[in-house]
Parts: sequence; structure tokens; C-alpha cells
Amino acid sequence: MHGADWLIVGAYMALSLLIGLYFTRRASSGLGEFFLSGRNLPWWLAGTSMAAAAFSADTPLYVTGLVREHGIYENWQWWCFIFSGMLSVFFFARLWRRLGVMTDVELIDLRYSGKEASILRGFKALYFSFAIHTIIKAQVILAMAKIMDVVLGWGKWESITVSMGVTIFYTALSGYWGVVMTDFFQFTIAMTGAVVLAVAASGKAGGLSHIEAVLPAHVMRFFPGVGGAAFMAFLGYISLSWWSKYSSDGGGVIVQRMASSKDERQSFLATLYFNVVTFALRTWPWIVAALASMVLYPHFADSETVYPRMMMDLLPVGLRGLMLASFFAAFMSCLSTYLNLSSAYFINDFYQPFVKPGAADRHYIMVARTMVLVFAAVTAVITANVSSIIGVFKFLIAFGSGTGLVYIMRWFWWRINAWSEISAMAASSLSAAIVYSVRLFAHTPYYGRLSLIIGFSTVVWIAVTLLTRPVSMEKLKAFYRRANPGGPGWGPVRAGLGHAGPGAFEGAFAGWVYGCVFLVGFTLGLGKVILGFYLTGCLLLAAALAAGIQLVREVSFAR
Repeated sequence: MHGADWLIVGAYMALSLLIGLYFTRRASSGLGEFFLSGRNLPWWLAGTSMAAAAFSADTPLYVTGLVREHGIYENWQWWCFIFSGMLSVFFFARLWRRLGVMTDVELIDLRYSGKEASILRGFKALYFSFAIHTIIKAQVILAMAKIMDVVLGWGKWESITVSMGVTIFYTALSGYWGVVMTDFFQFTIAMTGAVVLAVAASGKAGGLSHIEAVLPAHVMRFFPGVGGAAFMAFLGYISLSWWSKYSSDGGGVIVQRMASSKDERQSFLATLYFNVVTFALRTWPWIVAALASMVLYPHFADSETVYPRMMMDLLPVGLRGLMLASFFAAFMSCLSTYLNLSSAYFINDFYQPFVKPGAADRHYIMVARTMVLVFAAVTAVITANVSSIIGVFKFLIAFGSGTGLVYIMRWFWWRINAWSEISAMAASSLSAAIVYSVRLFAHTPYYGRLSLIIGFSTVVWIAVTLLTRPVSMEKLKAFYRRANPGGPGWGPVRAGLGHAGPGAFEGAFAGWVYGCVFLVGFTLGLGKVILGFYLTGCLLLAAALAAGIQLVREVSFAR
């Protein structure tokens, strides 16, 4: 790193801090401003913020590890979430915005009745803010620590302290306004850095045609061969992972941006834009760089650190600084998002309803800023004790599996109650702890563990649902009037309200099918063309275009 590189990094940091300071007064005017930017974001800004939050510093390292250790096809580990992403677009984007919630946990208060609902809301607020989000933030900070180790030779604690400093400061001051506004230019810088490194690495490796010629054939495959462990893992990803994860109906980060959009249509467009950018456009600069790394660094102790190693070895002065700034941009956008959302859970769903109800917004904002510091400290301690990004990611999916289906069904089946969610969370956590700690399961493959967790959790929560009392009919009617989710599972409630049909459910389902075909075709087709498989790529893009045309016809319900 030279003086020009540090000047670029310093300029980026200063701009991030200035944006945060600029929006501090506006964020301080009320909880709606501090956590949702006044619910007035246009689709392109909300969608870019979604993409920036998902584009963290760990993601290119994670993708590089997948490609180097298995091949392109192993990206189905996260490509499978195209299917849940399209669920969010066509089923949930409108519903979340229509409800007017501040967090996804607030849905519990609107959907369920009884003391168990209050207990569930408070527990989930603490569970997500202290447990799930801490794991996610630790994964992100670990990646930045690995990058700083390669670039500067720093230890983990030095990297943790320095890389978190500016982010904590502007997140605590400017709240969601600072997060969203910095996300916009952070995402631009992060994507620019990814493309720059992909071009430099592939050029140094002799070009994509040379890379394809020298690498083993299985590395370039988009799907694993039929039979064997890789194929079984692939089946596990596309048949289990996407609908079983705790964020199957949107998840807190995406819901926060849906809720902050101007209206339902803006929420729909923001979520669609986010999914296209996340899967079709983000994927290929990372994969190209990963393939090039296999030619340039065929033997490397830690596959996840090859990516920043290429930055230091291949880029000239100036571009190296831009690349490091892009890492900071990806890191800061993700970390600031989760710090703000963790604070929102704590204030909106625990502190305000149960600890100090009826206080002024000024008090809640002060506590929210304090909790940003607390969550940062807890995450730092956890990060110091983990070492694998891929390992953390896979554990997180497994740990939250078993709850996804109940989160989807609570929108479309009147019989779901608070005990359904409580039992699903308990069964999922217990079974995940068992299959990851008991020696009997030490050699069970990942898809096997996932199947055990999901199967046990599903049996438990369905049984509990049928054995416990349903939510009061008045509560269900009030929820249905407010959300109007549609679907065949609300028969008794619709009958009580005098509704005659399932609403826009069928249109949403058709849109989901076309959306999945469009995005899978676009993602894979674009990759095939980039890597030189022109015939297959054009056929996939043609299928994506045909599905896209049908998609446009089906989205009239979102207008």
C-alpha cells in the first residue's frame, strides 16, 4: 500500500462519515426517521440498499472458497435463494409494506393473540439482535480481518477494532438514514472494485479461454454430475435450503427496506431490482476472479484469502487503494445495516413494549444509539473465536432451518399460532445443536444434517399447531382486513368477513414461477456467455427473455 492508495481509502472513509453526520439531525427527529427514513424511499434507493447490505466483504471470499474447493456449481449453495427471493417479490413485498410495521418481528403482535404472542415477540427481538445477527456480523468482520491480515499483516483484534470504528460512529449517529445513503455509493464502489479485480486477474491468467483450457472440466460446470455427494448436496440446496431458512418470507433486512419504501409498488420494484442485481450481476466478477486464482495460485493454504492476495499482487498503485476501499464499502454497508436493525429489534419489539412503554422518541433514540455500541462489542468478542466464513454461513443456514416453512404459512393458513413459531424455533435450535455437536453425526453430510433439522422441526411445529388453540377469530379478521394476504388457507376467516375468493394469490404464484425462470435463466445465461459458452448462454438468455415477457404481463396486480 502506497500513499496514493491510502489517500483513496481515507477519502472514502471521510465521505462515509460526512454523510452520516449530515443526516444525524434528521434521524434524531423520531423513531420512524431513525429506523425507516420516514417510509419515503423510492424503489431504486431501497433496492440498492438491499443489494449493498447483501454485498458484504465476506461474500467474494466465500464465493472464491466455493469455486476453488468444488467448482462453479457449488454456488447453488446461495443461488438456491433465487426461489425465496422471488417469493419475497411476488408474495411478501406488498404485504409487508401494507402492514406498516417497523420490523418483521412486529408482525407477531398483529397476527397472534394471547400472552404467548407477547413472550414470542420479546424473545425473537433478543434472539435475532443478540444471536442470529451476531453470527452474521461475525462472519462479515471475520472476512475483513482476513483481508487486513493479507494487506497489512494485522492480527484479528487490530482488524476488528479499526474496521468497525467509522461504521459504528455514523450508524449510531444517523441511524437508517446514514445506512441507506452511504449504501448507495458504497455499493457502486464495491461493484467497481469487483469488476476491476476480475478483469485484472483473468488477464494475468491468460484470458478466460486459457483458464477454461487448463482447469479441470468439473470446475467449469454449472451443475454437479448426477450421483455422488456433490449431487446430493445440490438437491439439498434447491429442495430444502431456500424455503426452510428463517428469512423465507423476506427476513429482517429486506423487510426493513420494504417497510421504508414509499408505497406497495415501490416495495415490489425495489425487491425485484435487488434480486436481479444480487444474483445475475454480482455473481460473475467474483467467479471469474476465483477461476483465475486457480491458475495463478494453484496451491494456497486458505482459499478464502486468495481474493485479497490477488488485490495486493495484481493491481497497481491507486487501483489497489480503490479495491481496499471497495472492501471497506461492502463491509461497512452490511455491518451498519445489521447494527441498525439489531437496535430496531431491541427498541421496537422489546424495550418499548415491555421495559419502558410510553417514553418520548428522544429517549428511545438515545437507547438505540447505546445499543449499537453494545451489539458491536458483543460481535467483536464472537468474531475473535471463529475462523471459517463458509463454515459460519453453512451453520447459520442449518441453525435457522426448520422455521422457514412456518414463517411462510403464517401468511396463508389461519391455523398457525404463536405456539407454532415457538415450537419451530425450539425444535430447530435443539436439533441443530445436536447434529453439530454429537459425535454420532460427525460424518453426516451437510444435506443430511439439514434434512434431519428440517424434518424434526416440521413434525414438531405441525403437531403443536394442531394440539393448541387457534388465534382468536377477531384477531384473525383484523389481520386479514389489514394485510389481505389471500390464498386458500383463510377459508373460515374470509367466510366470517364475507370475502368470496382467494384474491391475488394465483397471480402472485404465476409471477413467482415466471420470476424464477427469468432470474435463473438470466444468471446462468449471462455466466455462460461471459465464460465463452455462447450457444448455451444465448439459449438460457432467450428463455429468460420469454419468461420476462410473461412476467411483465403478470405484474399488473402490483400496480
